[in-house]
Amino acid sequence: MLLSHEIELKTALLLKEKGLSVTAPRKLILSLLLKEHGPFSAEEIFRRLPKHSCDQATVYRCLNQFVETELVNTSYLEKDMVHFEYNDPDHHHHHIVCRICKKIESFHDCLLDKIENNLIKKGYKDIHHRLEFFGICEKCQQG
Repeated sequence: MLLSHEIELKTALLLKEKGLSVTAPRKLILSLLLKEHGPFSAEEIFRRLPKHSCDQATVYRCLNQFVETELVNTSYLEKDMVHFEYNDPDHHHHHIVCRICKKIESFHDCLLDKIENNLIKKGYKDIHHRLEFFGICEKCQQG
């Protein structure tokens, strides 16, 4: 886990690498995604930022820029709601979403590497995948 000064340095470096100006809102949003990973909706990100640090429109603009520069991945884990998380090239995982309480958990088991290797042998390049599961969590089963 990165320390806060390491996150601040990494945030500035990532923004510069992607050709984005290092602004306070961008640093705050990207730092949040580096620390807490997500996935979060834009509204959740806005609520997690310090009060009065930026407005909601700025959060949406920054997230769109992050998606365009591939700093952030998007996924639709709830109907019609996009979620954002840092696109960490060294951290591959998937999600399970509770259909009742909407809790999202990450898990790291991936059995698709063999399929990807077969696709590479067929000549495909730059392959990636996403896998989401939907179910009912233990807490909601008991309640």
